[in-house]
Amino acid sequence: MAPLPTLLLVLLFAAAGHASSLPRAGCSVDVNRSKMPSPQPLLLKPGGSKDVHGFVTPDASGVISLSQNQQIIVACPGNIVQATKQPQATAACVSGSTFSINGKSYNFADLACKSKPKPSERIPAQSCGRRGQYQVVQLGFQVGSDFYTLIDACFDNRSYSTVYDHFTMVAEIGGKQNYSSRPKKWLRGTFFSNIDMEYYYNKTTQVNTVGRLLGDPKLGSNYISQNTDYFLSRGHLTANADFSLIAQRYVTFLYMNSAPQWQTFNGGNWQTMENNIRSYAASNGTKLEIYTGTHGITTLPSKTNYQTELFLCIDGGNYIPVPKLFWKIVYKAVTKAAVVFLGINNPHIEKPGSDYYICENVCPNITWIEWEANNRTMGYSYCCKYEDFTKSVADAPSLNVTSLLT
Repeated sequence: MAPLPTLLLVLLFAAAGHASSLPRAGCSVDVNRSKMPSPQPLLLKPGGSKDVHGFVTPDASGVISLSQNQQIIVACPGNIVQATKQPQATAACVSGSTFSINGKSYNFADLACKSKPKPSERIPAQSCGRRGQYQVVQLGFQVGSDFYTLIDACFDNRSYSTVYDHFTMVAEIGGKQNYSSRPKKWLRGTFFSNIDMEYYYNKTTQVNTVGRLLGDPKLGSNYISQNTDYFLSRGHLTANADFSLIAQRYVTFLYMNSAPQWQTFNGGNWQTMENNIRSYAASNGTKLEIYTGTHGITTLPSKTNYQTELFLCIDGGNYIPVPKLFWKIVYKAVTKAAVVFLGINNPHIEKPGSDYYICENVCPNITWIEWEANNRTMGYSYCCKYEDFTKSVADAPSLNVTSLLT
């Protein structure tokens, strides 16, 4: 057989190389580079679990990949999918960014909601706390007859404060959507429906409230500033950026998922720690169970130099306490390893005593935490072993921990 001409060989190799680079059949959406629907709908797996694993989310590189004909549910709780005029629709992957709904083709970017998906609360018949004295409240989305839970809260309905809440951080969090859309207002939900939270978080109101508590109106402005970060912010327990997609994140803006947190601390060491946790999960490709809570009530000296507990609301009683400590348990269930991060929620205290440091500091053993632990403005912070922490915080969640997460 005569050898093939050189030009023909070149063409054959070129064709083979071109064929191998063709994308396989299916759909691919890069959540940070592709045009996304806005307002963004929930993307759900048909027949999937009714928790974070029931959501369609990007892989570690930020890409949502679906095989040809694979179906997803596009849902807009509280409103409708603009393209179909229905609260939800089942879309099948055609190719690229094209999906089919009832035989009609749509670009993925066109599957937007009329308005933002509305988060809601569900109250199961469950209690929490050491003596079962608190109430479990699930935060998520009602989609038809199904409720998708993203956060479980342990709530004290006497003081209107969340003892702690819990969510699952997916191993692919490194591929999360970078752009973030915040609602114009936080959501009061069922439990805060009769409390004007916007009023109580107003800086002028805070000045007046702190002054009244301390027995001298002038003292309020000593601690609450209109022009700096020395004020009480709506401190997320589960962070906005802890979920992969914008639509999921709306659930973090329910007041149930917050506590009064000094903004210096909120935007300081607390934020750094949250970023470090996401980086740890992403770099190790590991799922994490995260529990975030509060402990104690912070105090400031009154007119008579008496350490006085602070509350956000003091009309008709003292409600919504300003936490003394914020804490976060990071639990890697597959290895039963955990670490607890704690921060002092009081930028006005110079030398916190032993009542602020409730367990032995083991931060030198945690290689991936990068905060400025001794910076008062950013929030004095430290790390503890889970078993040591639970000796002081009786209502902490019960976990099977055998080692320190280093």
